[in-house]
Amino acid sequence: MPLKFGTINLMKVKKRYKVSKGFTLLEVSIALAIVAFLSYTITLGVKATRDFDRYAENKQLLDNVRTSLLTFAQSNGYLPCPDSDTTPDGVENRTGNVCNDKNGFLPYQMLGIDPNDAWDQPLYYTINERADVSGTQQIDLPAESASFFNNTAAPVFNTLTKPVGLTSGAGNISVCGEDVTASCTSSTADADVIELKAIAVVVSFGKNGADTWAKVASGPTAVALLDAAEEENADDDNFFWQAIGSNVTGQEFDDQLVWLTGYDVKYALLRSDRGLK
Repeated sequence: MPLKFGTINLMKVKKRYKVSKGFTLLEVSIALAIVAFLSYTITLGVKATRDFDRYAENKQLLDNVRTSLLTFAQSNGYLPCPDSDTTPDGVENRTGNVCNDKNGFLPYQMLGIDPNDAWDQPLYYTINERADVSGTQQIDLPAESASFFNNTAAPVFNTLTKPVGLTSGAGNISVCGEDVTASCTSSTADADVIELKAIAVVVSFGKNGADTWAKVASGPTAVALLDAAEEENADDDNFFWQAIGSNVTGQEFDDQLVWLTGYDVKYALLRSDRGLK
């Protein structure tokens, strides 16, 4: 017979005590699930914060690039051509007074800036298409905006160089805004285009920049595999898209852009000692 003290069964108390010392599998599973959920939530929060910081850093970097381009124009009287070498060396490529290509890498050495964006990838640089020596159109000095890239007797442009008023000049670049949802083309309504007269655009391809650059190197077929907005920013035409970013699978657009117009460059030189001759 188990020993009793009053009406208390000591053996039963002992058994209860033994059971209460541990946790059931269900309790352990619930605890692990809670810890996993909290860890996942914290990880997402940290990742989002780091991404935000990286994008903010990259925006500042691009603002500095824009300033450097204007400073270069003030100092030299023209804008540099793209670095169109397969392996960038940071120096523009031109034949005589005309750029070899309207697209390429940013000529970082000539600008005195860091060559890469916040994800350690090169910056994409495109200019007015009429500055391209391989194009069918020639630069008409100082009538067209392509003259901003001609380095003969700089500055070769003046206050009458296009764009002027409603006359944008040939070969300029359009940048579509966030309201555009389908595509950015010549058919896009002007109300949805945030810039109609850009003469130079610099693009950071963002967190997935290494993959984008690999597709650019592989050619148009590979570029077509990108998200619609990222394809638009890497497809070698005169249209760019400042779309809404997303981290959703299949919608990884995170490109960041800055651009210059002819007015920006004219104003920069008007403020400098060089002036417009």
